[in-house]
Amino acid sequence: MYIGEIISNFYAEVNPKDTVAHVLHRISEFHFHQLPIVQDGEFIGLVREDDLLAEEDESKAVGDIKRTSPLVYVYDYQHIFDGLQIMAIHDHDILPVLTKDHKYLGIISQKDILKALNHTLANNEAGAVIVLEMDSRDYTLSQVSHIIESENTRILSISSRQLPDSDRIEMTIKVNKNNIAAIVASLWRFDYVVKATFNDGSDKNDIQDRYNLLMNYLEL
Repeated sequence: MYIGEIISNFYAEVNPKDTVAHVLHRISEFHFHQLPIVQDGEFIGLVREDDLLAEEDESKAVGDIKRTSPLVYVYDYQHIFDGLQIMAIHDHDILPVLTKDHKYLGIISQKDILKALNHTLANNEAGAVIVLEMDSRDYTLSQVSHIIESENTRILSISSRQLPDSDRIEMTIKVNKNNIAAIVASLWRFDYVVKATFNDGSDKNDIQDRYNLLMNYLEL
């Protein structure tokens, strides 16, 4: 999903001639900590709430105060993962969105990013989540996919991360069904460590208990 698809439908930008008092009111209205300064369709910069609160003269134009926020923005053709990364690095509530010609289009907020991630990762679709843990050298996406799909199950999304201070990888898989007993059993048979499962209809939290139940199921 692209940044341009999730631009907020409200106008949060302020004019450089707006007063500090006015912009503080807008920040309180939107519940953000930054707002974009825009003039004639040109993005000038972000003003932070802390910068406004540090200004003694609230009648001063916001374009004339000292701003500490870096010139951060994203382009409409970038992926939402880029927006998420930039937002996390700079700890921003919002990001201005520009065209490739640097024309200001609007903003994306943390809420916009979360909604887009929910859709991209198929989190809004019914199904269980399987978490595997494995050595980096054993990471084989094609084999894991084959095991799951051989159980007449469709993979909705897959993500992975390197575990801190480790050579091991954690893989999170969303599938299109909740009854995943046969899938988990197949993964165990191929020596995959099923670290956890979610939304599988079980009230068990310990994976070893689930494994024992699966073994009993297979012996029936």
